[in-house]
Amino acid sequence: MNENIKKRADWFFSNIWICLAVYLLMISGPDYLPRIFVHHDQAPLKWSIVLSAFAGYLFPFTPLFLLRGLCFRVYAAVLMFLAALSFFVSGYVVMRFHMPLQTGTLSLLSTTSWRESREFLLREITSLSVIYYFLATATGLLLFRYFGFGVKPLPNRKLSAAVAGACVLPMAWVYLYYSWIAPDPVLRDSAAWFALLPNQMANSRRQMDVLHECLVYPQIPQDLTCEGPADTAVVVIGESAARAHLSLYGYDRETTPELDKQRDELVVFKNVISAMPVTNYSLYYALTFKTLSDQMHPRATIMSVLDRAGYHIDAYSTQENFGENSVSALFTQWHPKYHENEFDACLVDDVREAIANRNGPTLIILHIMGSHITYRNRYPESFNYFTEDRLDISGKEINPLFQENINTYDNSIRYTDSVLGSIIVELKKTGGKNLLFYFSDHGENVETSFLQNYRDAEKRDSYEVPFLFWFSPEYRTAYPGRVSAAEAAVDKPIQLDRAAEGILSVFGVSSAHYPASENFLSPEFEIKPRYMMEGRILYREDEAASRPL
Repeated sequence: MNENIKKRADWFFSNIWICLAVYLLMISGPDYLPRIFVHHDQAPLKWSIVLSAFAGYLFPFTPLFLLRGLCFRVYAAVLMFLAALSFFVSGYVVMRFHMPLQTGTLSLLSTTSWRESREFLLREITSLSVIYYFLATATGLLLFRYFGFGVKPLPNRKLSAAVAGACVLPMAWVYLYYSWIAPDPVLRDSAAWFALLPNQMANSRRQMDVLHECLVYPQIPQDLTCEGPADTAVVVIGESAARAHLSLYGYDRETTPELDKQRDELVVFKNVISAMPVTNYSLYYALTFKTLSDQMHPRATIMSVLDRAGYHIDAYSTQENFGENSVSALFTQWHPKYHENEFDACLVDDVREAIANRNGPTLIILHIMGSHITYRNRYPESFNYFTEDRLDISGKEINPLFQENINTYDNSIRYTDSVLGSIIVELKKTGGKNLLFYFSDHGENVETSFLQNYRDAEKRDSYEVPFLFWFSPEYRTAYPGRVSAAEAAVDKPIQLDRAAEGILSVFGVSSAHYPASENFLSPEFEIKPRYMMEGRILYREDEAASRPL
């Protein structure tokens, strides 16, 4: 290669890496870099993670010391492409979700539709974070192009085999150590996920098989009773609604005017968190008897139990049918009607029709798009209510970079409030012992990360959700004990993985197999520690909530 060209290439690569490092330090240093040196429990990051990760990155290069000629060039070209792709994907996952690329991430990707992926990609393309992805991928490709084919295998075959073996040994140690000697699912999943990918994917498959078994053969107690069912019950499953952004929960902006009007008729729970900041996993926990401490025994869905108790079930959704490996599987038995690419208000007509055709106790399930990103796509133009150029929320001036995000997010919350208000109006019109139950699958981080990391698994806003009931006057008169029990429980610390028994009791369903210690409406409810990151981080009760009531 010409010496001048080589010098220019060296200059180009050194400068592009300097620019990239400065860029990353400016936008993510205060938020992300401390995680490299200090783990979430404030203990120094274990060197075993660093060493095992290094072993994993070294492992794919071992064939370069063994191959010759055309085989070497083909493998180098494939490795170049895969390395650049891995660089891009890993960078995307780490910078956006603050978590390593692992099988859980792959599972999420496998249950994400093209519609949802398209919105994610469009949002990233229009954000400044795309600079990082472009620079990282381009630099990776250029580096491998520049150096990759210049590397030749060692001339001595015995020496080549010895070097290759030395490269393989660290990976073998990681596999044996984390799998058999000192099993550690957290370290194993984050540091050597690809080495254990088949094992972990098999475990994920087993969990799905157990879920499908619970759907087809639900474990429902023989002594199940339903004393005093509701006439019409509407369950609204929200999407990405952080309770910190509801004026019903003390938010400075008027984002829930309809619910605020109904405040005296609502029972608003103040301290509920989701089990996971991801829709699929959160709703598996919320709608089955699966818990963080017992993840392999969902037993039955709440809908299956209510069906056995005598409720007729109708299901409607503005989300997509993601298939049998996603949350859609929970509703398959009830043949839900999907309204794709429509606003959530279309479901009010479905509620009206279901009420008109009601014959006995009826459960209407609505799975809404709510505040799923991209927020501006979640409401019609007529609900573009918050348009201020500058914000001052809770005495804190918001960075201009976040203003549009917060405005559109708050508009989506206000639109959800309008939908809930319209459903309550329909329930009032029909009369009877009716109720509405609304909760969100998880929260959202709207104003905490420049890189639009809206669902950081280590931040409280990702878990703190609205959770409320509306009871009609007839319901309150017929079942005053349930209403008073709910009102007495509004301050209890609840996590959605332990909410099934309490929810069923509101519908009048009970069983000796559903202990009072697990029923949040019971005085005997056992308060237990709550966790984030699927049981890895303790949710600290002594820390102030994001915006307390």
